[in-house]
Amino acid sequence: MSWVVVYFESSGSPALGLFPLLRIRSVDDGSIVTEDTMEEVGNGFYRFDFFTYDITKDYIFLADAITLLPKDRFVEGATGEYGKITNNISIMSDNVDCRVLLMKKLDTNKLELYEGGNANWILYDDDSITPINTFNARDKDGLYILQTRHMASKRSKAIEHG
Repeated sequence: MSWVVVYFESSGSPALGLFPLLRIRSVDDGSIVTEDTMEEVGNGFYRFDFFTYDITKDYIFLADAITLLPKDRFVEGATGEYGKITNNISIMSDNVDCRVLLMKKLDTNKLELYEGGNANWILYDDDSITPINTFNARDKDGLYILQTRHMASKRSKAIEHG
């Protein structure tokens, strides 16, 4: 089971007693995956059980508090490469916070840094073969990384922290 959690406030205080409408779209084709009312958790937080969540797909969502003023009315978010899942979205899967899993992969999985400035830092999945993401890494002055020709800097899969 997965869920989406959002926070609403009105004039700087938690907004209570709302019935926000949540619309979740697939990034692949823009189709609406689900549209439903969110449940109040308390202290301005509202949640939606997202039973059809697929961790291999990217989603965007918009929660609409409807009755609040325009400046407080909407909360948006995204998953996958389109979201900032490490710091602004609360999407949970099977009671395991996906942000924790991502941080573990960043900390322990294989990394390779190649010379150049375009997609030259590669983070691999747990199999040490499949790239999860690539990044543009440059030095502190914004210049391309210089290394021995055709030799990547590597961090093999790290040892599990006990």
